[in-house]
Amino acid sequence: MGFLMKKVLFGFVALLGMTALAAVTAQDTMMKLESYAPYSAKAFTEAGKLKRVLFFAASWCPSCRSADKDITENIKLIPADTMVFKTDYDTETALKTKYLVTRQHTFVWVDAKGVLIKKWSGGGASDIAKAVGSVK
Repeated sequence: MGFLMKKVLFGFVALLGMTALAAVTAQDTMMKLESYAPYSAKAFTEAGKLKRVLFFAASWCPSCRSADKDITENIKLIPADTMVFKTDYDTETALKTKYLVTRQHTFVWVDAKGVLIKKWSGGGASDIAKAVGSVK
C-alpha cells in the first residue's frame, strides 16, 4: 500500500472514530435531557410513575433563561425518578390558574393526578433535586 493510500485510509478511520464519538455524545445528551422536556398534556400523562415538576418559564424572562441553561447543563442533578416539564408561562394559563402561579420562574411539583405537592420560585437543577427529596 502506497504512502498516499495509507494517509487516506488513516484519515478515513479517524473520521469514522470522531463520527462515532459524536454520535455517542449526542445520544448520551439526548438520554439525559429526557428528564427535561416541553410540557404537553400527553407528555405529562406518559410520564408514568415519575415525579413531575412544572417549570413555568417565559422566553422573555432573563432568570428563566438562566434556569433553563442551568437545568440543561446540570441535568445529571435531576433525580432519575423525576421529570421536569418546561411550561410556557404565557400560554399555559389554565395551569397557572390551577396552581396559582403569578410569576414566571416558578416551579410546581405535582403528583400524577396533578395534585400540588410543593411550589417555589427561583432556582435551578440543584433546587429541583432538593425539593423532590433526592439530592445527589
